[in-house]
Amino acid sequence: MKLKLISYLLFLFIFTGCSNGRTLIYSAPTNEQIVRYVSDNKLEDLDSIWIKDSALILLKDSLITLYSDQNEKLYDHKISWGSNGEGLVTVGNGVPYIAVIIQDDLMTKGAKFINVKYSDGTIESRGIDKAGLLISNYGLRTVSHLSIVNAVGEEIYSK
Repeated sequence: MKLKLISYLLFLFIFTGCSNGRTLIYSAPTNEQIVRYVSDNKLEDLDSIWIKDSALILLKDSLITLYSDQNEKLYDHKISWGSNGEGLVTVGNGVPYIAVIIQDDLMTKGAKFINVKYSDGTIESRGIDKAGLLISNYGLRTVSHLSIVNAVGEEIYSK
């Protein structure tokens, strides 16, 4: 009898007691968590935004998705890319975001504004103050065209 009870308890422990029974719930990190993450990892971020249940941190050669669980533990996922150093590097199609890296050649040509044309014909213009932008879009529109203009409105790049 005692052996059966021990076997039964061991069975219960193995199949139900090993897990803590708690499902992790992920959410976007706080601003303080993002600042601490960037500082702790000595990152030179170009831009960051919150998107859905995470935050995106844009670097010159990578994009980090950062999220937190209910215990305030941070998780990250990084994608990296290489480039030829000219023109634009884009990541995403505009839904829910597009990341744009403006290479040095365009910055030296005086890049001041980026025009983003969406699939529905809407055009959004943003000022360029750094070599990278994250543009969020919660609709169904995808990006169909990008152009960079200088301070006098001359188009210096089109994609």
